Amino acid sequence: MVGIKAAQQFWDHVSQTPGEPDPIAATCFLRGKAGKPRGDGWSRTIHYEISGAGRIDYQYNDTYKTFPDGDEHKVVAILTISYSSH
Repeated sequence: MVGIKAAQQFWDHVSQTPGEPDPIAATCFLRGKAGKPRGDGWSRTIHYEISGAGRIDYQYNDTYKTFPDGDEHKVVAILTISYSSH
């Protein structure tokens, strides 16, 4: 179970500084195929420890476009949420 405080901390992190280490929670880039970016402009997969047994893996893109001539937007894609142990 993840408390509201941890959930808010995760939201604040990915909405403001997804590519930087979180000052409180443990984060790291996954290695190998698990960390491979989704495509051009996407980061490697970041592993975020939200609680003792909870983890969220995500990638971000600072210049995502829905269409080739569309506006650029910052986007975070949640890839997996896991409540089991490693």
